[in-house]
Amino acid sequence: MLLFLLIQVFNVDQGKLDWAMETMRPLYHSVVESYSSTYHRDSNGFNPSLLKPRSIELDFFRDDIVIGDTPAETLSVSGYFYNEGDIIIINDGVLIVHNADFNLAGNIIMVNQAKAVIDSSILNFIQAYIYHRIIYVTDTADLSISNSTTSFSGFPFGISVAGTGTLTFDEVVNEDWITAGVAHNASVFLDNVGITGEWLFADDCYAEFKHVDELLTWYFCEDNSVVDISFPDGDTVYGFYFDSTLSNISGIGYHAEIDSSTDCMWATIPLRGCDLTVRDSDLRVTGLMFEGIDSFAISGLVNGLFYEDYTLPVPDRNYHLINTSVQTWNLYPDDTSYVELTSSIFGELCGFGNSYTLIQSAFCDGTGGHIEATSQAFVMVFLSSIFADVITKEHGVCLLGYCSMPWGNIWAAGSSILVLVNTQFPEEPIPSDTAIVFVAGIAAPSNAHTDDTVGVIGSAWIDKGPYNPLDFNFYRLFFHELGESTWISIEDTHFIEIRDDTLGNWNTAGLAPGTYELRLVLKSTAGDSIEALKQVNLRPMGVLDIFSGEFDLSSITVKQVAPRIFYITTFDAKPELYIYDILGCQVHEIKTPELYWTAPASGIYFIQDKKTSNTRKIVAY
Repeated sequence: MLLFLLIQVFNVDQGKLDWAMETMRPLYHSVVESYSSTYHRDSNGFNPSLLKPRSIELDFFRDDIVIGDTPAETLSVSGYFYNEGDIIIINDGVLIVHNADFNLAGNIIMVNQAKAVIDSSILNFIQAYIYHRIIYVTDTADLSISNSTTSFSGFPFGISVAGTGTLTFDEVVNEDWITAGVAHNASVFLDNVGITGEWLFADDCYAEFKHVDELLTWYFCEDNSVVDISFPDGDTVYGFYFDSTLSNISGIGYHAEIDSSTDCMWATIPLRGCDLTVRDSDLRVTGLMFEGIDSFAISGLVNGLFYEDYTLPVPDRNYHLINTSVQTWNLYPDDTSYVELTSSIFGELCGFGNSYTLIQSAFCDGTGGHIEATSQAFVMVFLSSIFADVITKEHGVCLLGYCSMPWGNIWAAGSSILVLVNTQFPEEPIPSDTAIVFVAGIAAPSNAHTDDTVGVIGSAWIDKGPYNPLDFNFYRLFFHELGESTWISIEDTHFIEIRDDTLGNWNTAGLAPGTYELRLVLKSTAGDSIEALKQVNLRPMGVLDIFSGEFDLSSITVKQVAPRIFYITTFDAKPELYIYDILGCQVHEIKTPELYWTAPASGIYFIQDKKTSNTRKIVAY
C-alpha cells in the first residue's frame, strides 16, 4: 500500500510530456515573436481562483497550533510572536492578538464558530513564493483586524471568505498586495484601508468598502445574468454599488458597494451563459474563465486596446464592449476544458482542475499576474515570450518550450512538475515539497562545419524538492540530417548533469553539408524523459581551421600546455586579442605579449585579432 501511494505522489505523467514533445517537434525551429519593450509587469497579482477554494495543504509535520479542540479555548498573543506552522481555529476557539509583532510562516484557517480579533499589531506572513499562504474563513467564523499593518514577504497573498463567514478590516495598511475571494453568503467590511488589493465577488456575498485606497473589484457575471454597466472614473468613487436591485442588472446574487474611496479599478469576468455589456469604461482586467468540457480557440487578444464596438468571439457567452478599454486580458481554464491561445498579448494565465492549455506565439507581459498550473492542470507555453513569474502547485504540470523569459521567478511546489525545454530564464527554478523540475536545452551551435569537432553547448539537469525520491539519471545526444528518420548517437550516455556547458562533442567528419538536427534526451531515475531539438546548418570546412596543438595567427602562437590551459605569445608589443565562447560572449581580453589562459570550461572558443580580424578556433578539453 505504501509503495502504491509513493507511485501516485511521485509518478510523472509521461503521457502529457509526450503530447507536449509531439506538439512542439514540427515547429521548434520557428522564431519566438518579439514585442515592444514598452510592456511592463505590474507588481500586483490577479488570481480569481480563491472564489473556488482548492485543497489547502496543511503542514501537520510543522508546529501547527490548533485552537478550540477543547471547549472555550482562547489563545492570547502580545509582544513578539513567531510560529513556523499553521494556526487552525475550530469549534468556538478564539485567537486574540493585541500589541503584537506577529510573525507566521503558515496559514490561518478558521472554521465552525471560530473567532479572531487582531488589533494594534504588525502582522508578517512569511512566504517563499506568490500566494504561498492564505487566510481562510468559512462556516460562521469571524475575523477582525484593526489598527494594524500587514506584510507578506513582498509577494501577493490570498484570503478566502466563504460560508457565512465575516471579515472586517478597520484602519489597516497592507504593505503587499492581497487577492481575496468572497463567496456563498459571506460578508466583508473594509473601512480606512491602504493598498486594499483585489476582491472578487460571487454567489450571494456582501461586500462594503469605505475610505479605502488602491482597490480592484472583480464582478463575476454568471449563467443567465444580464448586465449592462458603465463603471465610474476610479480616481475617487462615491456611492457606487453593484447588485440586482438596479434596473440594468439581473441574475446577480451578491451586493458590492464602494464609497469615498480612491484609486479604484474595475474587472469583469463574463462566465458561460451570461450577457454582459460594458460601456464607456476603463477596465483594469477582463478575466476569461473556461469551464466544463468544451474546447476554445482564442487569438488576437491584446492588452491595452480601446474597443469602440467589440464582441468577444466565444460562443457560450455574450461579452460586448462599447467605447471601453481593457488594460489586461487574463485567462483561467478550469474543469476539463481545453484552451488554445495564439497570437495574443495577455497578462496572466492560471490553469485549474484537469484543464489543458496550449499557448503559442504569444506574449505574457505580466500586467495581470503570472503563469500557473495547479490542481491537475496542464499548461504548455511554446514559442512565446514571458515577462512574468511562473509557478506550479499541487499536481499541476507546466512546460515552457522554446520560450524567452528575460524576467521573472520560477517556483515549483506541492507535487507539481515543471519542464523547461530550450527556454531562456533569468534564475534557476526553486523546487519545494515533492515537486520536480526538468531542464533540457541546446544553446549552440547554430552553424558548424564538416570534418570538424563541434562542441554542443546546453543544459541537462533535474532539480527536485526535498521529499521527492526521483532524480537525474542520464542524458544522450543524437543527430540526423533533416528529413531522415533515424537518429545517430553522439558519444556515449552521460551520467553527470550539465548546466550551461558542453554537453558533448559532435564529430562531423564525413558528413555532407546541409541542415541537421541535434536531439537531447534527458531521463530521470524513473525513466521519464523529455527532449530538446536544435537545427544546425553544416557548411564545408574552410572558414575556420581546427586547432590541433599549435597555430600561427598574425605572429601569435597558441599552445596547449595542460588540460584547458593555453600559453599565448605574440611579437606585437600592444596586441588586441579577444577570446569568445561558442555563444559569442567575450570571456577574455589579451593586452600583453604573453600570458597563460585557462578556459572556464571544456568546449569551443575563438581567438580574434582585432587588428587583422583573423579568427581561429580553440578546442579546450
